Amino acid sequence: MNFIPKQHLEIGNYLKYIEEILNKCDKGIEYCKICPNEFVCSELEKDDFGLAGSTISDVLTAIQYALSKVPGYLNPKKRNELKDHIRNYINESPTHERGIWENSIMDILLDDKLANQAYKPRVKTGEIRTLLTYNSRISFSTSLKCSYSENETSFRDISVTLPGEIFSNSISGVNHFVQSKHINNIIIPLTTHIKYGMEKGMTEIVQRCSLNEAELAAALCYYALLTNAPIPENIAVTGGLDSQGKTLSTESPDGKIETVLRELHFVDTIIIAKGASLNIPVPQNISIIEVSDLEQAFDSVFK
Repeated sequence: MNFIPKQHLEIGNYLKYIEEILNKCDKGIEYCKICPNEFVCSELEKDDFGLAGSTISDVLTAIQYALSKVPGYLNPKKRNELKDHIRNYINESPTHERGIWENSIMDILLDDKLANQAYKPRVKTGEIRTLLTYNSRISFSTSLKCSYSENETSFRDISVTLPGEIFSNSISGVNHFVQSKHINNIIIPLTTHIKYGMEKGMTEIVQRCSLNEAELAAALCYYALLTNAPIPENIAVTGGLDSQGKTLSTESPDGKIETVLRELHFVDTIIIAKGASLNIPVPQNISIIEVSDLEQAFDSVFK
C-alpha cells in the first residue's frame, strides 16, 4: 500500500507533510486553465494531499496549518530553508494575498515555540510522549496519559480512552515493583479504576497501531502517578513489556528515531527496549538509552 501524504498530516508528521508538498510543487506549477491569474500545481492533483484544490493558495493554507501544529523547536538551518522555500511560492500567489501569507506564515516560523531553542513543553505527571508505528509503515509520536478515578481532573482533555486490559502487563509490572521495593505511602488502585488515553483525533489511528509498543511508556505514566513524580519533558519512550516486566523491542526503530529528529526538537533522550537494531546515524546531542526491564527504565527517567 502506498501511503498518501495526507496521512502524514493526520498522524502528526507535520514537517514530512510540508516537505512532500514542496517537493511536488518543485516539479512544476502552471497557470490554471479555469482561473488564468492563478497558479496551480498539477503534481498535487495526482495525490490526495487533503487539500481543497491544488492552487498556490490551497498549498499555502495547508503549509500554514501544518506549521502551526509542529510541536517543538526548529533549528535555525531548517527554519531558514523553509522560509526561503515557502517564500518562493508566496511570490507565486495572487498579488493581493502575498502580504497576508508573508505575515502569517513567517510569523509562525518566528514564533517562540519554533524559533526559541530553549522551548520545552511543560512537565506533566502521568503523561509521556511515546513512539508508535501506523499500519507497520509510518512512525509517529503521541502523548500517552494515565489516570485513575481518584484523579479524574488530569484526564479531562483526553478523547481517546484505551481499554485497561491493553496495558495489563504495565500495570501488574509496576504494582509488583512497588510492592517488592516496599515503597511507603502508596495505595495501589483497582485495575478497573485506571484509565489510559491519547491525544484528540487519534481514534482511527490507534486502531492500526500495535499498542504493545506503548507498554513501557504506559508503565512509566502509571508509576509517575503512584509516586507523584513528574516525567521530564525531554524524553520519548517506545517498547513493550512481558508479564515479568522485561522489555520487548518494537518494529521500525529507525523510523521512530527519525520521527524524534524531525518532529520533537525538545526531546534529547529516547528510551527504547534493549536489543533494538538501529541503522541510522544519531546526533551526539541525542541520547539513546536501552533498558531491559522496568527498574532500569525507572532509574533512567526518575533518576
